[in-house]
Amino acid sequence: MSANAWAVIGRGPRLLGQPLGRARSLCIGLTLLLGGGLAQGEAAPAGRDRAVHFATSIVCVVTPGATHRLTVELAETEQQRAVGLMERGSLAADSGMLFTYPVPQSPRGAFWMYRTRIPLDIAFIDSAGIIRSIRSMEPCASTIPQLCPIYPAGVVYQAALEVNRGYFARHGVEIGARVLAGQDGACPHS
Repeated sequence: MSANAWAVIGRGPRLLGQPLGRARSLCIGLTLLLGGGLAQGEAAPAGRDRAVHFATSIVCVVTPGATHRLTVELAETEQQRAVGLMERGSLAADSGMLFTYPVPQSPRGAFWMYRTRIPLDIAFIDSAGIIRSIRSMEPCASTIPQLCPIYPAGVVYQAALEVNRGYFARHGVEIGARVLAGQDGACPHS
């Protein structure tokens, strides 16, 4: 178990914030985090593109009208956050990546889309599991990292949830929605 995993174990779903048991999966990811790995404009060091292992978990996004279940890969370490979902050609409809941090991050913390192949939405989540900001991010086709736009959070956050572009809008997920960890693969009823 990771001490800084931003999820849940125990009976019943709770707000994110406690350690989570791990299920292993392999993925190669898509978004690089500024400050969490490469700085804007910095080339990936040799070996950075090798496969990185991510734990998987279920998260539940609770809106006033419904609860939505997502299978997510957990980016908990600096290396995992630097690789993210880089170079992936697609992302399953009800899946995503949850970037977690042991301490709150500055509103200036930003994600960028260098070497990204698919459009994404990102929700910045506070330490209580509440979505405080949502941004849409475009893939960057440039081979020059400095030409790729950055997407600052604009709020203090302790986790960031990336999903396919349009997922949040289709499911009525807005600022103020809660993010919970699923228990035994299930979400609470809304």
